[in-house]
Amino acid sequence: MSALPADLREWHAKLPPDSHLFMMVAHAEATAGTLMQLGSQQITRLQLPARLRELAANATACVLGADFLRVRHVPPGDPVTSVERDAIHRGDHSGFSGVDLAVLTFATEVARGTAVDDATFAPVRAALSDREIVELVQVVGYYWMFGQFANVLAIQAEPYA
Repeated sequence: MSALPADLREWHAKLPPDSHLFMMVAHAEATAGTLMQLGSQQITRLQLPARLRELAANATACVLGADFLRVRHVPPGDPVTSVERDAIHRGDHSGFSGVDLAVLTFATEVARGTAVDDATFAPVRAALSDREIVELVQVVGYYWMFGQFANVLAIQAEPYA
């Protein structure tokens, strides 16, 4: 910690204890602050509703097999229940419908890195604004990046104390 620049020490002080992922990201000093700020904005500044953001984050974690995200990404006041989260991580979307199912299907395809076909895009297009669609893709990309950090760097997935 003492080797980090002051701005990164400030960011880290705001994080939950044992934030190993963010400590790994801090090694890239030139971009770590930007990534932390982007993460904060993903929670506080998007028009995309919190529930849809969390469905997308969990769908992304499922695609990656990112156990770290499954265990650690449980925000305060989480709009996704533990039963729903477990179903998503099993790849089971059968209990979802409407916009929830549309977002899960879309986010899964985006996280796989494949083109999203018209049948997958149409329900999202019907339910979300242009801004929300772009934010949805950004959410998937953000959690994909952090899921990959956790997977590649073998960061332990311990629940918060």
